Amino acid sequence: MNETPLHDRIRRELDERKSLNLFRTVGKSGDGAGIDLSTNSYLALHDNAEILAEAERLANHCYCGNLASRLIETRSPLYPVLEAELAEWKKTESALVFNSGYAANLGIIQALCARNTQVFCDRLSHASIIDGILLSGASLSRYAHCDMADLERRISASSKGERLIVTDSVFSMNGDVAPLADICAIAQRFKCAVMVDEAHATGVFGESCAGYVEECGLEKDVDVVMGTLSKSVAGLGGFFAGSSMLKDCLVNKARSLIYSTALPQSVLAHNIASVRYIRRHPGLGKALLAKAQSFRAEIASLGCDTLNSSTQIVPSIVKSDTDAVDLSAYLLLRGIKAPAIRPPTVPAGTARIRFSIHLGCTHDDIAFVASCLNDWKKSHG
Repeated sequence: MNETPLHDRIRRELDERKSLNLFRTVGKSGDGAGIDLSTNSYLALHDNAEILAEAERLANHCYCGNLASRLIETRSPLYPVLEAELAEWKKTESALVFNSGYAANLGIIQALCARNTQVFCDRLSHASIIDGILLSGASLSRYAHCDMADLERRISASSKGERLIVTDSVFSMNGDVAPLADICAIAQRFKCAVMVDEAHATGVFGESCAGYVEECGLEKDVDVVMGTLSKSVAGLGGFFAGSSMLKDCLVNKARSLIYSTALPQSVLAHNIASVRYIRRHPGLGKALLAKAQSFRAEIASLGCDTLNSSTQIVPSIVKSDTDAVDLSAYLLLRGIKAPAIRPPTVPAGTARIRFSIHLGCTHDDIAFVASCLNDWKKSHG
């Protein structure tokens, strides 16, 4: 490797991360964990036999890649099938599938916003939202987490002609939910558009498990819904759901869509089969939330700080970044996979273990995890 000032700077940055216990590595498969509380497969559909059988039928023995961008050639006939299914589920005019949730947020915001747009974004919104805003050239204003007074103050002070409010519905590291009704009310008062990232709510909330927008009855008040197919759906991809006009804008301007090779038919087949399964079983989300509440109550009784979590994501705040890493390793030795989350993913001083509850968790699993957590707490004061 060449020795240049660039290499020197990167080496210093990595050494600093190691000294602060913030160095990251790619996760290894096959670590032997018996209880996986790191997964985003909230409904445990990744090995569902009914879904796999339908996906195999829909794939029709076509497993290769799409081989080109969608705007050049779409080899798979399943794209319009999936997008029609998503639009019907989300109760919108149209839907558009991207290669990932990250690509969806990046492309949607970059395409819809311009230099005359000011985007008001919850301070804990996902990194892909921030990156989309930066790529668009729009002005960014980050309001305090779920603080509607701060949001209103910032909008009142804005002189921009176009304004967009963007928020996650379920926040992936805190496990709490956004006050969507209040956000939509403020948006109507100030003539702002609204975008909601439903990545962690799709498949969990709502009468048909369509998401937290459905749970709140705000389908007609939200302009843009973003979702992912890689969490509760246990597939791959992200999507836009909204008006046909906005979809046309994305097809013409969203760089992460235009300049990416499309998803292969086998992936689309699994996504369709899984979405259809969730829609046929609308009680799955309620069952998951009940299971998560049981776990949250169990560890809260041990003195764990779970913030304002009310979803399937249950954080447990620890004293330091080092303690978070130590606790995660302690749990893994006992067959429990639960990641340590440290800055910059979360604010400094709020390192945590992120427990991702899913429908595969049993009552015995929950009791065992709580017992191990209690043992660690006793040995660490």
